Order: sequence, then structure tokens, then C-alpha cells
Amino acid sequence: MNPDHNYYVAHCIDEPVFTTEISKIVSTCDDSKNLIIGLYLIEEDRFLYCNKVFKKVIGFDPYSLIKGGWQFWFSLITPCEVSQIRSKIFNFFTMPLVRDVITLQYHINNGKGEEVCIKHEILIYKLKNKMFALNYFFDISEKEEIERCVKINGGHRGRSFLKNQLTCISSREEEVLKLIADGFSSKEIAEKLFISNHTAISHRKHLIQKFRVKNTAQLIKKASKVLEL
Repeated sequence: MNPDHNYYVAHCIDEPVFTTEISKIVSTCDDSKNLIIGLYLIEEDRFLYCNKVFKKVIGFDPYSLIKGGWQFWFSLITPCEVSQIRSKIFNFFTMPLVRDVITLQYHINNGKGEEVCIKHEILIYKLKNKMFALNYFFDISEKEEIERCVKINGGHRGRSFLKNQLTCISSREEEVLKLIADGFSSKEIAEKLFISNHTAISHRKHLIQKFRVKNTAQLIKKASKVLEL
């Protein structure tokens, strides 16, 4: 085990078996050279671990994330994006586990005051009766710049056959779809959109039919390929 990793691991875990297994995972994460990895305990609402790549890419000590938690991370996100990203992350953790992974893309300001484009993947796991989330943070600033250059010079990407399905979706259905992706139940969607619960359920059923899927999880996965959810 990397002798330095204890500095980046929060303490006060009561279950020895869980601690042992997590230590094995942490040892593997310590070997990462370019990937930022943060381990978050969902029920305890705290980060347990963050590797040293955090300092290399973000410019802050990894312990800043462990000590400050999500509020510290949200403070780095650009103001125009933080509200939406915060909502998506919290909804992901509080909703029934319709899906166990979420991928986000947004911008942060690093320790040098530079803007960094981040791809953020969160995967939920269960280990020894504890729910935890592995957070992978990728610096994709170069990728974003290349794609921006392609677009301003006339390049464009073709959409898949799913694009045709968008023409069949009403603006109301698109609203419902985005709320479904954020983890809201039909009842909650009805309250937010000031429609009846029956109407919200009908929208959900119609969306499942239009995207030719069997359930909500498949709907979100398929729709996310052609819509920013």
C-alpha cells in the first residue's frame, strides 16, 4: 500500500471488514497517474478518499475534497453551471436506483484560476452493506478545444437514427423526459409541471413507446444519446 495514501483517506470507519476491503481499492486508485478518483460514502454524506492526481489537475490538496465535501467541489464549478450540476448530483443520490451511473460534463476553475472542462462519472457500488460512489474526474479541456475548432470551421456530427424520434416528441414530453432523467417520480413531475398525476404517467408511457424501450432505465439511456439530459 502506498505509505502516503493515509493522508488522503478520512478516518472513523467502524467496520473493520469494510475498511480492509476499501484499503485494497484505495491502493489501486493510488497507482493512477492521470485520473482523479474520489470515493464518496453515500449514507454518511462524506468523501472518504481522493487520490493525489487531484492536486496535479485541479491545483488543490486532495484533502480539500475530503474535508469540504461536495460544497467545496461545487465552489469550483463555474457559476452558470453549478446550480444544474448540483441538482443532478443530489437527485442522483436521493432517487430510487433507477440507474447506478451518471455522466456529467461541465467547467471548473482550478487553483491557478484557469477554466478546466471536466467529464465526471459517478458509479454506485455496494460493499459490506455500505453504499459508496466512485467519482471519476477527467480533464477533457483539450478535447473540448479540438471539437470547438472543428465546429467553427464548419464541421458537424451526424445524429443517429434516433434523431427522427425527436420530431415526435412534444415540448411538454421533453420537459417530462428531463425530469425523469433527474430522478423525479411521476407524482413529483405532476407537481412541478402543474399537471395531473395521470397525465404525468401517460407522458412517461408515451415516451417509453416512442423510444421503443421497455422501462425507464432504458428510456434514459437511449434518450441521453440524442438529448442533453
